[in-house]
Amino acid sequence: MLKIVRWCLFAVAFFGASPAIASGFSGQFEGIGTAGGMTLTLQESSDRVVGRFHSGRGEAFSLNGRRTGDAAQGSVERSGQSFFFHLEERPLGVQFLLIPKTPAQEPDIAGATDYSFVQKGLQLPKPSVYRAAPPRGIDVDIVQFVDAFRDWDPADMARIYVSLESRYRELIQLFDHAAAEVLWRVCTTSPPNNVFATADLDQMLERQRTDCGAYLSSITAVRDAGLLNEFLRKSNFQLELIRETVKCDRGLSPETKCADVSAMSGPLMLRWRRAEDIMRALVGDEPFGAPEVVQGAPVPLAPTSTVTTLSSSDVAPNAGSVDVSEGSRKIPRTRPGRRSEVSEGQMRGYVPRARPTIN
Repeated sequence: MLKIVRWCLFAVAFFGASPAIASGFSGQFEGIGTAGGMTLTLQESSDRVVGRFHSGRGEAFSLNGRRTGDAAQGSVERSGQSFFFHLEERPLGVQFLLIPKTPAQEPDIAGATDYSFVQKGLQLPKPSVYRAAPPRGIDVDIVQFVDAFRDWDPADMARIYVSLESRYRELIQLFDHAAAEVLWRVCTTSPPNNVFATADLDQMLERQRTDCGAYLSSITAVRDAGLLNEFLRKSNFQLELIRETVKCDRGLSPETKCADVSAMSGPLMLRWRRAEDIMRALVGDEPFGAPEVVQGAPVPLAPTSTVTTLSSSDVAPNAGSVDVSEGSRKIPRTRPGRRSEVSEGQMRGYVPRARPTIN
């Protein structure tokens, strides 16, 4: 009994009050950072928290504990091995402290290891190795950003996005799918943080009328439905429009191409939709209605500045020309049992980077 009292007093003194949101521990969680490859499966009932912890090395532990306020603690057991654990909620997952036992079967806090987990499906698919992003203090041009942001670690991408000239950030936000992809990557960094301040996050989310947790959940639904390629295809198209808009503004493209770019960009801007609505429409959670028209949307560049003609096979399948009204019609659904062209293995490897071919 004395040991139990000592452990409880030590836990309260060591961990203190949790700043987490008390929303329940039940769910499936995937490790990030140093916890990469680990998984947690938790079930909370009344004040009990039970589940399984997989170490990523083929070891499976049973987990048994109780909630205490906003945290839970108890034991992690496997044949021949025994640990204590302390669990705290986070907005997108949980923080898991694995605590070895001393020979006297007391918690060895000095030897404890802290692991971060997010809800299953909320992580951004990553390249196997991110490319080095330009360091702080180096100016990054909008064209360089459009061409390379998918290769950078999301934290680096978020940092560089904030450093872009405001007119170029506004240009990205005028294209709904491109803005949705940037927001996706920003949200995976769990903002606000040291690279994406509260003011920057508020500005980005104000127009979207959502929060990162809800948006990442909608992306998970799209991924699970095998429809992520459809979103990425449209994002690719809009990123090319952004790229060519800037080139036109700088006088680097022929007027005929710029006229095509302008003709394609205008209708897309008028049919702008919130990022979460795009995802919900893909999986059929929300019927298609009249797209939201953004009133008084700032146009940072000249209206005659826009993009080159793109390959119709990449942009609008089964059509002779680019269909700029595709945002207002239903998207073909993947048939039951049919896999998207991005397999689960690929999803864990990288985000497809192919862009429409420029004629």
